[in-house]
Parts: sequence; structure tokens; C-alpha cells
Amino acid sequence: MSLRLSAFVVFAALACVAPDSWAKTDKKFERWLGRTTVQVLEAADRVEIFVVGPQPVGPPGNADDSTGIQLPAGTPQTIRRYPVRQVAPGQGRAFARQITRLVLDERSYEPRMYPFGQSVMKACRFAPDVAFRMWARTRAVDVLLSFRCDELAVAYVNGKREPLAGDFDPARAAFVQLVKSVLGDVPEIAKLPDARPE
Repeated sequence: MSLRLSAFVVFAALACVAPDSWAKTDKKFERWLGRTTVQVLEAADRVEIFVVGPQPVGPPGNADDSTGIQLPAGTPQTIRRYPVRQVAPGQGRAFARQITRLVLDERSYEPRMYPFGQSVMKACRFAPDVAFRMWARTRAVDVLLSFRCDELAVAYVNGKREPLAGDFDPARAAFVQLVKSVLGDVPEIAKLPDARPE
């Protein structure tokens, strides 16, 4: 193969790479979430999707089953102690990248609030509606979203740290649309407004 043809092949291969694959994650996300969690988010290639109850339950195994919905075999009873109420079909790499882009984008967060600011505190309590379990081979990260407070919590599965929170007010509409794209048939999700009611 000629040098000119080799150069063309390399250029064509690089042109086909997704633009965000060249982007470096800001170090502040590694300081917030930890390097392992960021690596899993960036490499995630499949996502499990759950509707969860807003109240945490007691010790693992004592899940709240008050909804009467039969969950598929193998479904965890809880995600970070929040009871699983419903399961949506899993998604692949493209959906995982959409979540990762929102979670690892500084513009998703209110600068005066968590995770990067602490001058304004919300008066609401974290009560998630949805949980994503993002897998990169055998490692996983949970991303829980609360639309009551526009907060998310992120944690490495089987890690020892508690979930780390962030206020995603500027990205609420994007998160709502993303969640509706996979859970639009769930009535409480279908009714979510793009802006949080005051």
C-alpha cells in the first residue's frame, strides 16, 4: 500500500470516530465521582432501566412490594435501597453515551449547587424516580434521577462509598426527554414537565 493511500485510510478511520471519543473528561469529575466510576461511565455499553420508589427501604432483601407488579426473574429488588417498581427494556451503547454526556458535562449542573458549588442548598429531599445501571463489561455504575428535586446520585455498584449527588437543574429538560424516550409508557414519567414546578 502506498504512503498516500495509508495516510488516507488512517484519516478516514479517524473521521469515523465519534467526536466525543476524543474529548477528555474534566478532572473535577474524577475528584467528585472517582476515577473508576468515570471510567465505567465512559466505557458503558449497556444500560438496565428501572422505575424506583422514592422512599428507601430497610436492609437489603426487605424491598417494598406495595405496587403488586410482578418483576422479571433476576431483577434486583432494590437499587441503592430504593425499591424497583418497574423494568424497561435494556439499551445499548448509544443510550449509555447520552447518559454519560449529561452526567459528565459541567453545564448540566447549577454552578452554585452540588457537586461543584455549595452556596445554595435545596430544601427538598432526594427521592428518585428512575435508576440507570450502566455496565462496562462486568463493572457497573448506578445513576439515580429525582425529578422532584432535579438531583442525581451516582455510585459504583458494589463500591463502599455512598452515592454522590449533583443538582442538574440546567439539564432537567434533557434528562426528562431521555427518560421519556425509554419510559414514556409509564404514566408518572409521561407526565413529567420539562421544567420543575415551583
